[in-house]
Amino acid sequence: MAKIYFRYGAMNSSKTANALMVAYNYQERGQKALLVKPDIDTREGELPVIKSRIGISMPAVFLRD
Repeated sequence: MAKIYFRYGAMNSSKTANALMVAYNYQERGQKALLVKPDIDTREGELPVIKSRIGISMPAVFLRD
């Protein structure tokens, strides 16, 4: 059964980096992880990419209305 996890924390608490590491670990085990970001977030241009300040990134999907 699918689960949804919501992580929150203060700025600079590695929320994005941890989400990317968890997604990577799921993929290594042959499982699926879905990274979602709002479509109003245009920091990376038109590409739906989640990117951490430490330099790691993974493709994502846009969440629209």
